[in-house]
Amino acid sequence: MRIDRDVVVPARDGVPLVLDVFRPDGDRPAPVIAAMSPYGKDVHWPERYPLYDLVDQGEHMVWETPNPEWWTERGFAVVRADARGTGGSGGRFDVFGRADAEDFFDVVEWCGTRPWSTGKVATSGISWYAMMGWRVAALRPPHLAAIVAWEGCTDFYRDWGRQGGIYANATEGWWRRQIIPQLNGGGHADMPAELSSRELVDDWYRERTVDLSQVRVPVLSAGNWGSIHLHLRGNVEGWLGAASEHKWLVVHVGSHIDPYYADWAKELQLRFLRRFLRDDETAMDGVAPVRLAIRRGREVEWRDEQDWPLPRTRWSRLYLGAGELGWERPAAGSTPHPADFEFTATERLEITGPLALRLWVSSTAEDVDVLVRLEQYDANGARIPGIGPGGAETPVPMAVGWLRASHRELDPDRTLPHRPWHRHEEPSPLEAGVPALLEVELWPTSLTLEPGHRLRLGVRSEDDDLGDLAHDDPADRRRGGDSVLHFGGDHASHLFVPVIPE
Repeated sequence: MRIDRDVVVPARDGVPLVLDVFRPDGDRPAPVIAAMSPYGKDVHWPERYPLYDLVDQGEHMVWETPNPEWWTERGFAVVRADARGTGGSGGRFDVFGRADAEDFFDVVEWCGTRPWSTGKVATSGISWYAMMGWRVAALRPPHLAAIVAWEGCTDFYRDWGRQGGIYANATEGWWRRQIIPQLNGGGHADMPAELSSRELVDDWYRERTVDLSQVRVPVLSAGNWGSIHLHLRGNVEGWLGAASEHKWLVVHVGSHIDPYYADWAKELQLRFLRRFLRDDETAMDGVAPVRLAIRRGREVEWRDEQDWPLPRTRWSRLYLGAGELGWERPAAGSTPHPADFEFTATERLEITGPLALRLWVSSTAEDVDVLVRLEQYDANGARIPGIGPGGAETPVPMAVGWLRASHRELDPDRTLPHRPWHRHEEPSPLEAGVPALLEVELWPTSLTLEPGHRLRLGVRSEDDDLGDLAHDDPADRRRGGDSVLHFGGDHASHLFVPVIPE
């Protein structure tokens, strides 16, 4: 392949953006796969994350980006750019600000107008690169032909910064390890400081949230059941909200990294890009709109579907009782918060889709944070863990949800029975001792209970055991007062679950 390093592309405001170009040998124009981030366009993978030992890791591999050797062999050019204020690019870094997206727009258009380009450009990559793909697609650059959004997010507040209104302080470690070493110059925005100081949705968050109604290009959106820290929700909501005529959703399992580079995933990406960058009309024939890794205990069964949520879903209620979950509404009662509630399956029960917890809470304090998780146990009482971002070494719950009680106000126009949508614009303090209804969004899941398996709903006040995924900033958390969870009678707290018939 041919490699052009440190090519300077001026942004619309004159700021120099620096990028590398990898393209096939020969004079034939190639379609382009573009990526842009603050991670360092030529920081070799082992220097950043030596613990991730990929099969196809080569001398040109960079964290979370397409392997240029693999793609140029198949006739595609790969472009990697440094975000403004990082690496070799000039300007001030303002994470996910308007300039970020406009810079990527300018890079996409530059790629689409080179003599070595066919004029068709796609974005691809994991996490940040997926987020930038969604954002630039909403600006609709003329030469953008498709996006591969692998484990990204689309709603900067709800997916990442303030899950349920609670500060997701894992951002601080990521900022320190991944971003600060790449910054150049001074005066850059401090993302952790912005997130920790902005509890409510404002124009800063709105600027950083994708207008999915403007995403019109073909989309391949890939999520991961175990990416409960900031990715899963965005890939599902992105797929649902995109106005694209052609779009596919894949939800897999595995680490945050490995699936993107797996043979099945590269083959799917190749088919998708052949279809929309090379006009191969049959390349995606036979690929269902939705493909899910259905979790069967500790195993996985791939299944094709036509829509999300699954059209045959039997929406059901598991009522909270005295330490129990059941299909029947119990007598009125209450229990101190935190508390666990368990359900034991008597027959196979598949739960695949989004969930919602309708929870009645009272407290002596004006506010309380509720952190919800679903765990699965086999018939012998052994926990069946989900696989988290670091693979099997970071087991995670089967599903999670969060809500700050004062953020319980819903947007009725966007709320669905299975997916509450909170405004997060004006706090509503609790009245001491008076039960209030909290509708907690749980991120989507897939799990299968066999006879004798137990499902445990934990309504917690802490999630410190989740390590980097925890919400434990002492300056942000609401832990004051004594809180009570109510069930049965007029306060029939329940888990709204997507039961999939055999």
